[in-house]
Amino acid sequence: MITNRTQHTGSIGLITAMLLFVLLLAGGCGSYGGTRESVDTSLYLGDYSYNAPMTAMVYEDLDGEGEGILYREVTDYDKMIAYSPVPVCIYFYSSLRAGQGTTSGIEDMAEYYHDKILFVSADVDQMQELADHFEVVVVPDFVILNNGALKAHYAGQSGELLDGADLETWILDNANIS
Repeated sequence: MITNRTQHTGSIGLITAMLLFVLLLAGGCGSYGGTRESVDTSLYLGDYSYNAPMTAMVYEDLDGEGEGILYREVTDYDKMIAYSPVPVCIYFYSSLRAGQGTTSGIEDMAEYYHDKILFVSADVDQMQELADHFEVVVVPDFVILNNGALKAHYAGQSGELLDGADLETWILDNANIS
């Protein structure tokens, strides 16, 4: 009788594992075309931080005061870009240069499009290896990644400085968001 119970429990566990696998596969592998209420960021994001060298702008409850953008430290960049169910836009900036004016526009986009794209800010002075990887020379600079692969790169070094509306159009077009 113990053998039957063990076999039955093992079968239930196997079926449960298979169902979870199918659900994860269906939820994370297709192209994004629907509406998701929120992006599960708990696997690669840490605590709230406005001083971390790399933060994700996440749309969450503001301690019972409604919802809005909060900054969470990115703790696992590789997993974040590989497993994000939505495109990731990395906004490179410099904490040594105040008054860029771009951050507030990116925050507005992060709030409005929170279920379609994940915005991440990276300080080039503290994330030099990542900035070098994407050949960031001038800030602001933007990289869009989808399924872990580079989709588009707006290089600030091109000399063409996009205004707020043009930048939003560039991000939405390159992230395939309508």
